[in-house]
Amino acid sequence: MVFVVVWAVVLFLLAAWSGLVMAAHALLVVTLSHVGTMSAGDWSLPEPLTAWLPPPVAQWLLDMLETLVLQMQSLVGALPMLADGVGILAWAAWGLGVLLLLGVGLAGHVAAALWRKATRPAPQPLAVPG
Repeated sequence: MVFVVVWAVVLFLLAAWSGLVMAAHALLVVTLSHVGTMSAGDWSLPEPLTAWLPPPVAQWLLDMLETLVLQMQSLVGALPMLADGVGILAWAAWGLGVLLLLGVGLAGHVAAALWRKATRPAPQPLAVPG
């Protein structure tokens, strides 16, 4: 039963990791594909966020976002192949994460087997009639 729990947790983490990598890949592709067409003034913070934050913090976040957009525009201008390389980067990150999760699953499996072996009562020697 412990083995099933270990591998179920590993599969859950694998699904979460895959979703995270897919979301980050999509976000990067969209950001890199539209970064050259939008100016720094086209970006803004969502209205609920600005209503919740103090005005100096909201202004600081907006300034940081505008600076990031300008840096991304210059980066995409300097390296046009960067948007194409995001897929390779996502697959590499996903593969490393999968290998790490499989290693964690294997370690958990071995630990459960050793724990099971340690808690099992020792076999009693057979009585030899004499």
